[in-house]
Amino acid sequence: MRRMSLSLAVSLLCVASGTASAAEITVTQSGFTFVPEVVTVAPGDTITWVRTSLTHTITSGSNCEANGLFAGLISGGEPSWSWTVPAKVAGQTIPYFCEPHCAIGHVGTIVVSSPAPSPDVTGDGLVNGADLATLLSQWGGVGSADLDQSGQVNGADLAIMLSAWTG
Repeated sequence: MRRMSLSLAVSLLCVASGTASAAEITVTQSGFTFVPEVVTVAPGDTITWVRTSLTHTITSGSNCEANGLFAGLISGGEPSWSWTVPAKVAGQTIPYFCEPHCAIGHVGTIVVSSPAPSPDVTGDGLVNGADLATLLSQWGGVGSADLDQSGQVNGADLAIMLSAWTG
């Protein structure tokens, strides 16, 4: 029984360890629009804007006023520009625009998700048996151990916890 439990834990750990990678999102400039106009990302993801014609900027801010978070250029000499989403903008909605074409509506929006709950559900700085006990007591229901924010504590949450296990 103990050998089977260890095998299950190792299998879940392997599955969970492959799920937490940063995404690469591509936004193309098509005429005077960004496609897609709205992207949803997580901290650590990278957005790359790709030029199809003319020269455009990617400038954070709203109402055609830059706010200094980021600014990039896509042109014949620089056909793409990338920005990696920093953790400090988690949970924010970030408007951006093309400086020369903002007045005619060349704008976009980045929606940055909030970070997932910590597998340290007890808050003691460790992910260990106490956290596992909390997760198991909430199994099939809702609570702080719903690490994948699916609305139910289940095997996916267990996999996340085991991937962060500190002992």
